[in-house]
Order: sequence, then structure tokens, then C-alpha cells
Amino acid sequence: MSHYFYITPEEYEKAALIGVDSESLSRRVRLLGWKKEKAINTPLGKITDRSKWAAIAKQNGIGYNTFMNRINNHGWNEERAATEPLQDRKAAAAKATEKIRIIPREFILLAEQNGIAYHTMRARVMKQGMGFEDAATKPVMSNSGAGKRGAAALRAREGD
Repeated sequence: MSHYFYITPEEYEKAALIGVDSESLSRRVRLLGWKKEKAINTPLGKITDRSKWAAIAKQNGIGYNTFMNRINNHGWNEERAATEPLQDRKAAAAKATEKIRIIPREFILLAEQNGIAYHTMRARVMKQGMGFEDAATKPVMSNSGAGKRGAAALRAREGD
């Protein structure tokens, strides 16, 4: 074992002066691989007692992990995290869908009224660059119409 892992009694005392107990110092150096200077001079993190708010959250049907996630990841204060009701999953999914929607809902409904499938509407907008109004109202071409149009384009490009 390397001498690096040996912690002198003086180092334990120095760490104890700023509130780092011997177990924490030993864990920092030997298990976590901290440099001794950092392990000795970094005070322990403060522990916040949230048991009161966690109990209120539990009464409101909010799980402990959800409560802590709201505080740590979303930056909510304890009162809000413990009292704001959970979202309905279907409502949250609908909200997320509306947030990322590319084609406005009214144009999708207009396309349905005109007998245009969603995938056709989406392809017209995304691949062909049509505007929403045109993509939702322009009638779908029949197979024979598409063939005639393609043949005409080929003749124009290649000649007879």
C-alpha cells in the first residue's frame, strides 16, 4: 500500500477542526481517491432536514422521490414541491405533444375534412415544402394523374 493513503494523526486533527470526522476523511482519501489536502480542507456538506415537508408531500399523495426530484432537479422550494398536485399523465402527454407539434392542429383537422391523410399532409409540408394551407386543401392526385404528370416531366427533361 502506498504511503499516500497513510493519514497522520495531525491530519486527522486538522480535518476535525473544520468539522470533517475521521471516517469521512478516510473515505475521501482511500475510497474516493481525493488528494489529501482537498480531503482535509473541504468541509462536509450541510444536511437539510426536510422531514416535515416530506410528510406533507406524502399526505398530498406525492412520493418522496418525486418530492426530492422537484427540489433538486427542478429548483422548486420545499413548500411548492410538497403541495403542488401531480400532473395527470394523459394531460402531461397531450401538453408535451402540443409543445413539439410542427403542423398546427387546425390544419390537420382541415386536411382530414378534405380527405387527406395525416402522412400525406406531413410529407407535403416536410419533404415538398408546401405551406400548411396548400398541404391541407390541395386534392390528392390519382395514380393515373401522377403517372401522366411524371411522363410529361420526363418528356420535358429528356425530350421525345
